[in-house]
Amino acid sequence: MTGAAIKRLVGRMGPHSLQSVVTFSLSWYFGEKCQLRSAAAQVMGLLVEVMKGGFQEHIPSILPVVTATSKAAVKAISVSQEDSSDEAIPFWKEAYYSLIMLEKILAHFPYLFFEADSGELWKAVFELLLHPHLWLRNVTARLVASFFATVYEAVGKKMERVLDNNFLTCSRLFITVVSFCDQMKTQIPDDAAETVISENLTFVLCCLNSLMGRMEPAQRSEFWLTVGREEQLLFLEAFQLLGSKDGEVMFLSLTSGAQEKSDGGLSNGGRYFLVSCVLRRMGEIALRMDLTQMKIAFRCFQRFVSQIIQGDSIQYAYELLLPLYKVSEGFAGKFITDDMKELAQEVSESLKKSLGADEFMRVYSLIRKDLKSRRDKRKREENVMAVVNPMRNAKRKLRISAKHRANKKRKMASMKMARWMH
Repeated sequence: MTGAAIKRLVGRMGPHSLQSVVTFSLSWYFGEKCQLRSAAAQVMGLLVEVMKGGFQEHIPSILPVVTATSKAAVKAISVSQEDSSDEAIPFWKEAYYSLIMLEKILAHFPYLFFEADSGELWKAVFELLLHPHLWLRNVTARLVASFFATVYEAVGKKMERVLDNNFLTCSRLFITVVSFCDQMKTQIPDDAAETVISENLTFVLCCLNSLMGRMEPAQRSEFWLTVGREEQLLFLEAFQLLGSKDGEVMFLSLTSGAQEKSDGGLSNGGRYFLVSCVLRRMGEIALRMDLTQMKIAFRCFQRFVSQIIQGDSIQYAYELLLPLYKVSEGFAGKFITDDMKELAQEVSESLKKSLGADEFMRVYSLIRKDLKSRRDKRKREENVMAVVNPMRNAKRKLRISAKHRANKKRKMASMKMARWMH
């Protein structure tokens, strides 16, 4: 409401007074006092919305400062990792309001998405996806979504032409999709943020799948062997963030020229293993965290399957179907609402249409067999523990009992809420 009131008042100002506001705002934004920069960015964001084309002449001088402020915020992350307080992270506020201003500028001047000298700015924006501050993560996620949407529209909605963009390298796409996986593990403030994360995940997964798919096996082998040092570091950072030791080993095997293996996606020159690692991690996050994360993952799975060919769906079927099976069959290890079970069944049906009934049942049966084997193994180990270490076994039973009581309590509360709403 304050912003709306200011915009209304600015719209009534005369040219001389308006120019004074612009001049003061620019002097604050370009000045050395950081505490004035965030206020100036807020004011200029409002001025962009009011002045529209009249603000365009100032943009070339503003963008370098936005880039420098964003880079400073990126650099401050590593320095402030030991301090968990949001307020203690330097430059987050200046970067946040600068990116809000940038978001408004790009909405009015979309040609700026394609400026040749904007690479450093977008690099900093993509790196800020991992910033500890919730506000910065949200605005960068929206900016990245706008970037993807604008590029996709500009090339006639053809994924092959999107991949011709020199900024969207394989390593950049991979660290980006892993960054959105990491965002899944944090607080999701509202439905809009939930949708942005899910759509970004889907788009980048499709990009990665298409990028690896348009190479011949020999080209892929050559690609891995010629990955540069900077890109290697990005890949390794992404695998560490993803928590995928197996993926890191596969990557090092491919880039070192070691003999290819027949499992884990290393066949076909590593055609599927990047996307498989991400899908597997998304499934783990969905099962381990709240229903919001589960909804994001399942919606992403549904969109992803609808946009890739059947042959690719078959390669990813196990990773996609495993969390869906656990939720649908009651093996999630926690209380699942009826709405989420319905969503899991809906996504499973989408996957069944993509795979075909026979392939779907083959993978479904394989998952059932694997889970049964794991349960049987765990029971044998528990029986041995009861004899070898009865004290530890008693503590385990107490933990299980407490977990069951908590699940029952949540289920009863959910049923009472449903009755109250009806």
